[in-house]
Amino acid sequence: MRTLVMKFGGTSLGSEYALNRAGDIVSGQIGEWNQIIVVASAMQGVTDMLLACAERALAGDQEQFQSIAGELHHKLTSTAGKMFAGEAQLGKLIETRIAELNHICQRIQDQGAASPGNLAQIAALGERINIHFFSTILRNRGLSSEPVDAANLIITDGCFQSATPIKELTDTRIKEYLSPLLAGGTIPVITGFIGATLSGETTTLGRGGSDYTAAILAESLGADEIWIWTDVDGVMTADPALVPNARLIPEISYSEVFQLAYSGAAVLHPKTMLPAREANIPLYVKNTFNSKCVGTRVSHCSSSVRHTISAVTGHFDIKTITLKLKPGEDLYHIKSLILAVLKNQGIPALAVFQAEHNRSICFAVPTNNVEQAIQTIRESWTDKSSGRTSPQENGDLSLITIVGREIYLSPHVLSEVSKTLNNAGIEIKRIGNGNSPDAVVLAVEPRLGQKAIQQIHDRFVLNGNSPTSQMEPFLRHQPAI
Repeated sequence: MRTLVMKFGGTSLGSEYALNRAGDIVSGQIGEWNQIIVVASAMQGVTDMLLACAERALAGDQEQFQSIAGELHHKLTSTAGKMFAGEAQLGKLIETRIAELNHICQRIQDQGAASPGNLAQIAALGERINIHFFSTILRNRGLSSEPVDAANLIITDGCFQSATPIKELTDTRIKEYLSPLLAGGTIPVITGFIGATLSGETTTLGRGGSDYTAAILAESLGADEIWIWTDVDGVMTADPALVPNARLIPEISYSEVFQLAYSGAAVLHPKTMLPAREANIPLYVKNTFNSKCVGTRVSHCSSSVRHTISAVTGHFDIKTITLKLKPGEDLYHIKSLILAVLKNQGIPALAVFQAEHNRSICFAVPTNNVEQAIQTIRESWTDKSSGRTSPQENGDLSLITIVGREIYLSPHVLSEVSKTLNNAGIEIKRIGNGNSPDAVVLAVEPRLGQKAIQQIHDRFVLNGNSPTSQMEPFLRHQPAI
């Protein structure tokens, strides 16, 4: 039995035209696969509107959150009216979900607080509506389809806005619920991004987590392939919005894509790679609006040559936090401890820079997380009797991540990149490592981040000038995350 999991992102489902394109793509695969599973995101812009309602409710602005809810109601009913005339059940569903939104927002306003559980419930509403839209599209094409809420399938811990699935329970639920549907020839259309605790409380897997949903389902069901449908042709050598001459990468490894996704590239959710790699399931990134393009194949293999740069990406709104260690403290132990507590609080540590000679470690975090990160580190690492200095916030930086097969293990990559940036008037402030030998992270001044990416891309990616000499590592690799 050949099984395909397809995920459609918000841009692929953001209009009547896009929804119909997605429906055509699914129906076009019926004769090619024995079993098809669809994962659907919310329509483009819907999740942002939902969270804006919660934000205004928290601010006590009832008129504004009700106004946004009204705009959302109009958007959804207008789409349903144009596409599904006579489908009264869809209209009732929209009314029910908008009423739920207003009820939760009113509770937030009355309590003056928005719990993580409240925010997860609100964020999940877009997917919970859109699976009914998409399933109706498939049924209108003569296919058997059923909307399925992933809260019935993916059992998670209680970290409501960045939940971790409990694998054994999730595998059991997925097989028990979906196997009979698939055996009967039904195409389940499943909410992306959503899970639930064992007690049934709604959780989410984090923004962009619908990709992760697709990979979880694929691993549990032993799928043959995963197709991620988006609005670009595949994984690119850089962000086309920043680097107009970026080009498509035809084949890339799980590790390289993980590095790109974790370091700012928006093409995939980083956690998507974990179940796909574990089950050795090839993943394809394809363009809904250019379906003839083959896209990018992600697997254990890569089209890049060892010790060459295949892609470059960046984060531009970054703060760093420095810890000074006491004599005799184990730098690597402290680093692991801090990374663990940050992860537990849902704070991404995007890079770690360390200097053994002055006994310091520097953690790079998004600017909007820096206060929480400092407080978390202070509570877990310092106390009055320890004699340790408090964590210090440093200036702004841009992080540039260069990705390629084992480039961390080549001394020539850093040398050549440093020379190129220096010639362009760009000083490298710090150098660190990513999550594997497939990445090197550089910190530069914020205003020079985009220029640095363009310089690296033009010299090493487009012109193929990356050195390929295989020498001893210039740094001992210590995974950052």
